[in-house]
Amino acid sequence: MARRIRWQILIASISALTVLLLMSYLALTRASVARPLAGGDYIEGVVGAPVHLNPLVADPASDPVAADIQRLVFEGLTRPGPDGLPMPALAESWAVDESGTVYTFTLRSGASWHDGAPVTVDDVLFTLRAVQGPAFAGDQNVAAFWRTVLVDRVGERSVSFRLEAPFAPFLRLTGFPILPAHLLRNVPPEQWEAHPFNRLPVGAGPYRLVELDEQRALLRANPRYFGATPFIETIELRFFRTEQEAFAALTRSEIQGLAFTGASALADVNLPRGIVRRQALLDGYTALSFNLRDGLLTDLGVRRALATALDKDALIASALAGKVMRLDTPILHGWWAETSDVSWYEPDVARAMAQLDTLGYVPGADGVRVRDGQPLVFSLLTDNSPTRRAVAEEIARQWSAIGVQIVIEPVEPTEMQRRLETHEFTIALHGWQRLGSDPDVFELWHSSQAERGRNYAGLADATIDEILSSARKIYDITDRAELYREFQERWVELAPGIILYQPILFHATVADLGDTIAVPPDAAASPHLLIGREGRFVNVNRWYLRSAREIRGDLR
Repeated sequence: MARRIRWQILIASISALTVLLLMSYLALTRASVARPLAGGDYIEGVVGAPVHLNPLVADPASDPVAADIQRLVFEGLTRPGPDGLPMPALAESWAVDESGTVYTFTLRSGASWHDGAPVTVDDVLFTLRAVQGPAFAGDQNVAAFWRTVLVDRVGERSVSFRLEAPFAPFLRLTGFPILPAHLLRNVPPEQWEAHPFNRLPVGAGPYRLVELDEQRALLRANPRYFGATPFIETIELRFFRTEQEAFAALTRSEIQGLAFTGASALADVNLPRGIVRRQALLDGYTALSFNLRDGLLTDLGVRRALATALDKDALIASALAGKVMRLDTPILHGWWAETSDVSWYEPDVARAMAQLDTLGYVPGADGVRVRDGQPLVFSLLTDNSPTRRAVAEEIARQWSAIGVQIVIEPVEPTEMQRRLETHEFTIALHGWQRLGSDPDVFELWHSSQAERGRNYAGLADATIDEILSSARKIYDITDRAELYREFQERWVELAPGIILYQPILFHATVADLGDTIAVPPDAAASPHLLIGREGRFVNVNRWYLRSAREIRGDLR
């Protein structure tokens, strides 16, 4: 009897081992993937509430919640693709003539507005002519360019844009939301703000706004959407006064998601159980701009010594807890022109001190270097946010090690902007946001922009001017990428400033939310570049909350 039991145990053990080996084999040779299912309701917390939802009277830079809603409700002729290059949206295709000045766009057949009316050339003409008009209250840089473009109908489904000269970055401007002419063409511009459309707009995007009050915006999947029908049935944006209130709601499971930047106090907070952190890059950067118009910073040797003495990695770890991505040139991570071929100055305090010795700057009794009675003392202008103050203090600490004294001058953001525009600074710690999907940095670094534009440093270099002008005139992306590589090399050589870091947007959501554009911090793939914070919704029609597991593919 005992022998029989032992045999039964042996047979059972062998059977269990066989099953285990078989399951292991299947796990190693087959991929179990999630198959998205339709349905579910997603609630995301946002700080603030929308002011204007009509893109003709809204500025996305100052009305970020409106920008979120617009991204869900509207579509442009194009939209940025995952690689930053434009991809079709309401336009199914486009072509440019041999002169590089005439673009012809063909609209999708079958695209319709949320109310069922078809999207037509009339809608494109109305929208872009409204942008060209004096009543447009959005981004004035966008309006200024469109006012130089002749917009015309060339067919039942085609529209042409005639430019004054070739302009390779033009396609990035065709992502402006197209609006329904049948609802707005008879509304005088002075009534745009008060019109009901400004509170409950009709678009052609993946979601339609069905309810808006002081607490939330409720959006429902658009069954007429020209792209893939969204999986998630409803998306609610719930409004909060502060990030802390929104995070408390996330902790209580009242919302399922929340987005915040690395500069937020939430970046270091442990997330509630069931919430995962994903991240993506934003289209902006923080930099030190040297005023090159007069003073000690006109000396290239001094600028290079300051660059060599600054350890960006240590600064990011100390002042920002590593919640940003180091950036060395004005070309963003995630732009197709990004290159690893250009190197910034390696941090080396001893070398920086030797460079200043060579220039004749010797330490004084107080440790500050002096030449001909002129001490190396610089004012550092910055806004008064805690994050910028912390960065400024770390910069001052590092530069003090080579005998350079920094006097931090914190001011209100409006005063900061005024001082930048009037060039009343020596060194400025500031940022640029919403730079878009194209690596055209003409407005930031061409000499023509030094007096009245955004070239705050006053950089004037014939080589850089020629490169940036040429990069706007040619359309081959390989040739443009090579020009931007040459630009970066020359920019590093001249060191008109120090690019510090690129912001990261963290998207904390329930783990069940699938296929977002943001990726986990430990993902093998590099983070995607978002065009504005609202860029997190760029592929929202692929998001899902419900799924089924299925075996697909062979990993061997």
